[in-house]
Amino acid sequence: MRRMKISAAVGSFLARPLHAVLATHGPDGEISQSVVWYRAEEDSVWISCRPGSVKARHVANDPRVSLLVLAPHGGSYVRLEGKAMLDGTVSDEQRLALISPYQGADAEVWLIEHPLPSPNALLRIRPERVVTSNVR
Repeated sequence: MRRMKISAAVGSFLARPLHAVLATHGPDGEISQSVVWYRAEEDSVWISCRPGSVKARHVANDPRVSLLVLAPHGGSYVRLEGKAMLDGTVSDEQRLALISPYQGADAEVWLIEHPLPSPNALLRIRPERVVTSNVR
């Protein structure tokens, strides 16, 4: 697998609290899409998902994914294509780091109001291809 390091321009774009659409492949070949929050790191992006979710089941069966991150106006985007894997569980600290850009100062209150029955799975995407439009 060829891993790509996320460039500074793409990293700056991904550091914003934007929504993304994750596409996974089902066992029948059908593509399933879901809107997700994400957290970008140096050479990967991760999301939090229920361990038994469609996303988690699809990735366990077929690791190919595409993550489309859109600017609010829709004129700029980053699409990450590559392989994903389930990489353990999301810790409380990781969950706060994921939620904070989206909830701001209210992140800790949001976490209290949205408890999980058990830890979520960490789904890590290692991009092999990065496609951008109007990202500088």
